[in-house]
Amino acid sequence: MGRNTDKTSYSYPVISVAGTSLLATVGLLAIFISQLETLYVIVSLSLFSIGLMTALRAFGISLTRSRYEIITTSDLILLPKHTGRKEKAGLYGSLIIQVVISIFFAATQSSTNFAFGILASLFALGNLNMWAILNGTFNKK
Repeated sequence: MGRNTDKTSYSYPVISVAGTSLLATVGLLAIFISQLETLYVIVSLSLFSIGLMTALRAFGISLTRSRYEIITTSDLILLPKHTGRKEKAGLYGSLIIQVVISIFFAATQSSTNFAFGILASLFALGNLNMWAILNGTFNKK
C-alpha cells in the first residue's frame, strides 16, 4: 500500500499537540480554581474517548492491511524512519507530556479528580497509532 499521499494524516501531530495543550491548560486552571476540577475530568474523559476510537480505528486499518503486508504491533507505536522531526516531536512529545503532566497533577493535588488525567494520554497514543499506520511502509507478505 505504501506511504499515504493525502495530506489528512499530517494533521494528527497538530491535533495531538492541541489536545495536550487543552489538557495542560484546563489542569492548571483546575489547580487554582477548584470549581474547574469537573471540567478537567470532562476534558480527560473526552480525550480518552476520542483517543480510544482513534486507536481502535488504527488497529482496524492495520488488520485490513495485514492481509497483504507484514505489520506488527510495534509498527503502530514506532514511527517509520522517513518520519520528519516535526511529526516525531509532535506525536512523541505530546504523549510524553500528557503522561508527565497528568501524573504531576495527580501527585501534587489532594483531589482525586486529577487521577482522570492519565486516561487522556490515550488521545496522544491514538494519534500516534493512526499516523504510523497511515504513513508506514511495510513489507509484502
